[in-house]
Amino acid sequence: MSSKIIIIGSGIGGSGIGALLATSIKADIKLFERDKILGGRCASYEKVDAQGRTWKFDIGCHIFSTCDNGPLGEILGRCGKTLNWSYTQNPGPRVNVMGIELSSVTKIKKRKSEDEEKKQKENFSAYAKATPIEDTWQYDQIPLINLLDDFYGPKKGQINKIMFSMQAGVMFGTDPQSTSAGEFLRCIGDNSRQMSMGYPLGGTGAIPEAFCDVIKENGGQIFLGKEGSVKKVIVEDNAVKGIEAGPDNEFYEADMVIANSDIKTTVLKLIGEQYFPSDYVNYVKDLKWGGQVCSIKIGIDTILTDQKMLTYVPKMREDEVIGQILNPNTDLKEWDLAKLGVPEKTALLIVPISNHDPALAPEGCQNLHAVSPTAFGSLVKWSQADEKKWEQTCLNTFFSLWPEMENHIVIQDFISTSLLEARFGKEGAGTGIAQSIDQVGKNRPSMISPIQGLYYCSGDAGGWGIGTELPARAALELFEIFKKQRIIPFNT
Repeated sequence: MSSKIIIIGSGIGGSGIGALLATSIKADIKLFERDKILGGRCASYEKVDAQGRTWKFDIGCHIFSTCDNGPLGEILGRCGKTLNWSYTQNPGPRVNVMGIELSSVTKIKKRKSEDEEKKQKENFSAYAKATPIEDTWQYDQIPLINLLDDFYGPKKGQINKIMFSMQAGVMFGTDPQSTSAGEFLRCIGDNSRQMSMGYPLGGTGAIPEAFCDVIKENGGQIFLGKEGSVKKVIVEDNAVKGIEAGPDNEFYEADMVIANSDIKTTVLKLIGEQYFPSDYVNYVKDLKWGGQVCSIKIGIDTILTDQKMLTYVPKMREDEVIGQILNPNTDLKEWDLAKLGVPEKTALLIVPISNHDPALAPEGCQNLHAVSPTAFGSLVKWSQADEKKWEQTCLNTFFSLWPEMENHIVIQDFISTSLLEARFGKEGAGTGIAQSIDQVGKNRPSMISPIQGLYYCSGDAGGWGIGTELPARAALELFEIFKKQRIIPFNT
């Protein structure tokens, strides 16, 4: 008799583990997604401008660190699927901090000790590239800023420290004091070794859509919108029995439930505290989300840039957010964007997605996506007025880079922190449970829950990586757990 498996959520973790299982076991797989489109934070959607032209936008602003050479490509390959990718090459990634152009390779000054003399021949990116993944775990509980201080020296290499701190903010939504040095080394080292950063043709949604196609092609079912809204996970005698979903709270029996829904929602709302040990409930409640973000999508009726990725920090006064960080008298360890309010301008990761795939914009037009952090550390309940300010802040930053853009905008969309929270939970966090010094490696939440048959597969448990590659790696890890522990019978 085949297993009955229910997956809650179609994000990369949910759709990815679904695809892996669909091609490896005989099972009745049902995936439930409460949104009308597949993919969670990796979804894509279409909008029409005033002239009737169609644009494709992404929910998030993504650049994929390793594309087909990483965990996303591994899942696709195992399932017999391929996607076409555009690499961030010719031109490569551009970094502009306060008008200073920085390459990914920067020089460091000489050191006196033998170890430091070795470091002088490298830059920090080269150091990360040369550090094997197995050697990075020892740095997991060390703050990134401490590692940077050790590498460059205290009060030295300020611009480089800011560049890597901003990179960590974009990657993990964490500040340099809470960012895990080990996680940072693993991710940028892997990125440097693979040299395949890029973007999928068809938009980010092409990835979860391909995973879900695998589920359907192998007899599985996908429920979307009202039909896919899970109200409750049914637990009896410390084991899952199924779910209630849809407008009529229909019961669906299951031997296993894999939650791509976030870990707090799963434990505290879909199931309930009374079904878990009290210490586990407290543990889940104490988990911290990564930083909050907002993203803006802008369609223009001209071509402004040939860049495929740009990290941009505009010039600011010393009393503004980034200006304070750049001031040599500022202690980076005390940096907390959340306490400083909505700035006039901000740091942006900009991805002109139509430079990767021209089909994402009408002919002669350009489709630009950008993401900005809105809070690190303590999460903020931004007011509607503040959310509008954040949208204008993103525009101000764009205009400081390309002043002529203002007269060419034909369509734009803004994904605010509160909209992210409303649609995907996690208090508007950009990814999930923060990849901070106390929540990575051996301290990462387990994908195996205390309830028999309940597993997590998302950006909240297991795995490592940047953005969507974190839940993709979690899916691969959970798949291996199922095989090694013989939790379900696999095809021979």
